[in-house]
Amino acid sequence: MQGRDVPSRQRRGWARRSVALVVAATALAPAVATAQDRTFYLDRLRIGGAPEDGLGVWRPEMGKQTRIFGQLGMGFSLNPLRTDNYVDDERLEEQLAGNPVDRQLITYFSAGAEFFDRVAIQASFPLIVNQAGAVTGEGADGRPVPGIREAVGPAPVAPMDLRLDARVIVFRTPDRAFKLAVTGAVFVPTGNEVEYGGDINVAGSLGLAAEYDFRKFFVTVNVGGAIRPPAQLHEFNVGSELTYGAAAYVPLLDDRLRVGAEIFGSFGLRSSTFGELDASPIEWMAAGKYFFTQKKQVFVGAGAGTRLSGGYAPDFRGLLVVGGAFNIADVETRAPDFRFVIEKEKDTDGDGYPDVIDLCPEDKEDGKAPKPSDGCPDMPDRDGDGIPDVVDLCPDEPEDMDGIDDRDGCPETDADQDGVPDAEDKCPKEPGQPVAEDPSKNGCPYYIRRITGSAEIQILKQVEFQFDSWTILPRSFPILDEVVRLFKANPEIKLVSIEGHTDNQGTVEYNQKLADSRANAVRLYLINRGVERQRLTSKGFGSTRPLDSNDTEQGRQRNRRVEFHIISQSIEGR
Repeated sequence: MQGRDVPSRQRRGWARRSVALVVAATALAPAVATAQDRTFYLDRLRIGGAPEDGLGVWRPEMGKQTRIFGQLGMGFSLNPLRTDNYVDDERLEEQLAGNPVDRQLITYFSAGAEFFDRVAIQASFPLIVNQAGAVTGEGADGRPVPGIREAVGPAPVAPMDLRLDARVIVFRTPDRAFKLAVTGAVFVPTGNEVEYGGDINVAGSLGLAAEYDFRKFFVTVNVGGAIRPPAQLHEFNVGSELTYGAAAYVPLLDDRLRVGAEIFGSFGLRSSTFGELDASPIEWMAAGKYFFTQKKQVFVGAGAGTRLSGGYAPDFRGLLVVGGAFNIADVETRAPDFRFVIEKEKDTDGDGYPDVIDLCPEDKEDGKAPKPSDGCPDMPDRDGDGIPDVVDLCPDEPEDMDGIDDRDGCPETDADQDGVPDAEDKCPKEPGQPVAEDPSKNGCPYYIRRITGSAEIQILKQVEFQFDSWTILPRSFPILDEVVRLFKANPEIKLVSIEGHTDNQGTVEYNQKLADSRANAVRLYLINRGVERQRLTSKGFGSTRPLDSNDTEQGRQRNRRVEFHIISQSIEGR
C-alpha cells in the first residue's frame, strides 16, 4: 500500500497515520480479500419522536399532562459513506468502483411516554429498507484493488440497533422560558453489524439538552458523550465520540406550525479518531412541523439538508415524519347520575356464544373437537391427517407421522434428499452418504452433527485456516459443504451465528480481529455456495472463551475453532 498523498491530506485531514502501521497491515492482508471487517452503525441522525421535538434535536419540553406518543419516519441519505472516508490515497480512490454506501432509505419507528411534565422515555427502532453501494476494495473491473484488505458490500435490507432513550427536566424557570434536561440513551445491538446497521456491542450516551424561549423564536442545544465500540474499515475508524446539536425554530399559527433549521454532528474521542476529519461529521437541515389540532394530537414534519464537512455524513438528507399523541387525562368520565342499562349480549351467528367472547362471531360453532366451545367451527382437513388445510402443504395427501417434518402435512420418504430412505437413514435431516458397513452411520454426514434439542451444529473436524490468516484451507471445504447441504435440507433454520475463537497467542486486540475475520470468511464461503445472506451472521470472541488450557499445544489447537449456533428457527418442515 502506498503512503498518503500529502496535498490531499492537507486539504481533507488534520492528522497523519503511521506509515509503519499501514505497511504492517498490508503485509497481513492477502492479495484477494476473503473476509471483511465489521462495519458499524452508519446513520448519524438521532431522530426525536416526541411531538415537541425537532427532527434531529431533542427538546427539554414536554406536555403538561401524561401522554403516550408514537411516530413513523422515512429518511433518505445520499452518499452517507464515501470512498474518501476510508481511503486517503487519491490514487487508490480513482481505482475503486464507487462509494461504499451510495444511498440509504431508512424507516424510523418510535414510541414513548411523558410523565409528570418532567420525565420522558422512548424506544426507537430504525430499519434500512433500501441500501446500495460498491464493495469496498473492489475496482470498476470487479477485481480487488491492491492495498485494501476489506471487501464489504451492503445488503439492500438490514435491521438497525434498537435505541432506548430517557429525558428528565432538572431545572426550569417559573415562566418556562429556560429549561435544562439530562438525557440518556442505550443502543441495543439488534442491528446487522456487517451491513452498516449496527455496532457490535451495546453502546450508550449521556448528555444535556437546554433551551431558551425568546417568545418569537426558541433555541435548543444538545451536547453529550457517546460510548460506542470501536470499528475500523481500512483507514477509517469510529468509536466513542462527543455529540452535539443546535436548532432554532419560529412558532407560527398559534404554535401549530414551526419552521427553522438544525445542525448536528459528532467529534471522535479515541486516539484513532481524535482530530480526524473523516470521523467528525457535521450536517444541517431545514425543518418544519405542523400540528393538525390545537392539542397537538396529530402532526407531520419534514426536513432536508446536506453535510458541512468531509466527515461521514450524507451529501443530501431528506426526512418525512408523521406521528400522534394522546393524553391519559383526556378520558372523560360519566356524570354522577349515570344509570347502567343491562342489555342482552349480541350473538351475530346465533351459536349461543356472545360476540364479546366468540372467536368467530360470524361463523357458528359446530361443537367438534379439538375446541368445541371457542365459538368457531372446526377447520377443514380434506386428508384427515389432523393438520388443517390452511396450513397443510399437502392437503390431499395425509402426513405419514414418522417423526420427521410431521407438522407440514406432507409424507416424506427422503426428507434430506441424500438418497438414503428415511426408514434406513440414521440422520434423516442431515444430508449424508450410504454406509453399508456401519448401519448406525447410514445417511449421516462425515464432519457435522445436529444434536436433537441443541442449538449448536456440531463440527466433528475443525475448520482450518492458513497460519496467522483468515484464508480457509482447501481441506476444510468438504466440512463447510456439509454445512451448506444442511441449510438447504432444513429451510426452517432462519438464522445461524458463526462464531470464531482463537488461542491466547498474541494480543487481545489482534486475536479479536483474527477471530472476527475468520468467522466472516466462513460466512462468505457459505453465501457463495448458495446459503441466503439473511440466514447468517458472524462474530468473533478472540481468546475469551477457551475450551481447554492454553498451556499446551493440544489445548491451544482445540481452542482455535469455528462454531455454528442456531439463533432462530421456525416449526420444522414449514
